[in-house]
This record gives sequence, C-alpha cells and structure tokens, in this order.
Amino acid sequence: MPYLRILAAAVIWGSIGVAGRIAFGAGVDPLETAFYRAAIAFLAVGAGVAISNPPLLRVRRGDLWLFAAFGTLSIAAFFFVYLYAISRTSVATAAILLYTAPIWVLVLSSVLFHEPLTGGKILAVVLAFTGCILVVRGYDPQGLRLHLPGVLAGLASGFTYGMYSIFGKTALRRYSPLTTLVYALGIGAAVLGAAAAAAGVITMAHSATAWAAIIYLSLVTTLLAQWLYLSGLGAVEAGRASLVATFEPVVAALLGYLALGERLEGWQVVGGVLVLSAVLTVRRLRQAGGSPQAIRRSPG
Repeated sequence: MPYLRILAAAVIWGSIGVAGRIAFGAGVDPLETAFYRAAIAFLAVGAGVAISNPPLLRVRRGDLWLFAAFGTLSIAAFFFVYLYAISRTSVATAAILLYTAPIWVLVLSSVLFHEPLTGGKILAVVLAFTGCILVVRGYDPQGLRLHLPGVLAGLASGFTYGMYSIFGKTALRRYSPLTTLVYALGIGAAVLGAAAAAAGVITMAHSATAWAAIIYLSLVTTLLAQWLYLSGLGAVEAGRASLVATFEPVVAALLGYLALGERLEGWQVVGGVLVLSAVLTVRRLRQAGGSPQAIRRSPG
C-alpha cells in the first residue's frame, strides 16, 4: 500500500538524528558522514541492480540533467545540511525544520504537476507549519538565535527535501524507483566526495561504533527508506506524500528524548501533536476524496 510505505520510510528517517549524533560523537564530520551515507548506499544499490537487472541502468541521455539536479540538490545538499543541522541543534529541532518541505512541495506540485491545492491541503500545511514553530521553540527567539547556523541549515534541508519529492515525481514518470536511486545517489555521492576531499575530512580511521552508525545511515535510513518512499511516491501525489512523511519529526523527537535525553517542553509536545494532526488530515482527505485519477499519477 503506497501510503504505508511512505509512513514506514518516515519512521525510519526519524532515527537519522540519533544515528548521526552517534557518528559525530565518534569523531565523524557531518560532511564526511553525508559522503559515506550516499556512497555506501550507491555502491549497494548499484551493485544489486547491475547483477540482478542490468536493463534498469539504461536512461535516456536527455534525462541526465534531471538526475544531475536530483543528485546535487536533493542528495548532496540535503544530506549535508540536514546532518549539519542535527550537529548544531537538537534532533527534534532539525527534524521539524526539515518539515517546512510540504510548503514547498504543495506549491511546486501545483505548478509543475497541476495537482489541486485544495482547502484541506492548505489546512494540513498550516497545522504542520504551526507545529514546526512550536517544536523549534519559536516562542523563545533568544534560544533560536543561539543556534542560528543550525536553524538556517534546517530550513535549507526543508527546501532541498521538498525538491526531492519534485525531482522524484518527475523521474518516476519515466523510470523505476531503483533506477532513480542509482543515479541520484551516484551523482550525490560524487558531489559530496569532491566537497569532502576538498575540505580534507575523509578518513577511514574510525571506530567500530562510528562505522556501525555510518552503515546504518547508509543502508537503512538511505537505501531502504528511500526505496520505500519512492515506490510509494509513484502512486500518490507528491504533496500528499510529503505531508504523510511529516510523521518523521514526531519519531525523531521521541527518539531524541529516549536515546539522547533531549527534553521536550510542553509547547513542543503540542507542536508534535499538530504535525501528527496534519498527517491524519491527509489520510482523511484520501479516504474521503479523490477518485483514483485524482490521487494516482503513476510514472507510466
């Protein structure tokens, strides 16, 4: 079921913050972490596709620009700014800032895919965005200023993540989720590798704990979660998929509290409830609403 796959991806993505903090605590730089995350995932999926179904690696020359933009903006840039935000703020703050993405997705989907911007969708966005403000403690401007670089990186992760749905929806009109993953991850890993090498932050001399966190980020939160999300995205509107995935910051906040001892204030809990309400609103819209033609825009 497409929506369940998207929700499963969101739950897995909610663990990125904890795994990232473990890697940072073991001495791995955020840019280096982003590079290894993309590179290991690319090698795994690329090898698997090359062995099991080589025709999936064929793409039209004219579509290389799409994968180049996808890999550069929504893999390389997204992986780095999100991990950087996690390193400079709390896990919950970074995850919620990521979910400014539905605002970008709904607007861009309306323009690019002619998906209707209904009152229900607008309500869901308002709920999600209000929840974001509360979870990042927007009611405490002084606290936000202390973490301004991380907050800006978190907002940037929202935009680049929003573009992930736009690029992914376009690619899935023509290619399978596996093809899309191979090329997006490959180009993203190349861009991140060049940046990490220039910054001099790539090393193999890490502890077993660091490598365990890196491998988890690569194979579980990247490869498995992105396959689940992309395979679900092919059957639903990009805007609705992105809104369902807003369950991720609720999971991230809970894991941050349980695993890292990050405290949640009362208003932050209210914010998490609002985000969950946005997810439930999308679910109700689907049950009440559109015909298959309105919901299902498959890549063909």
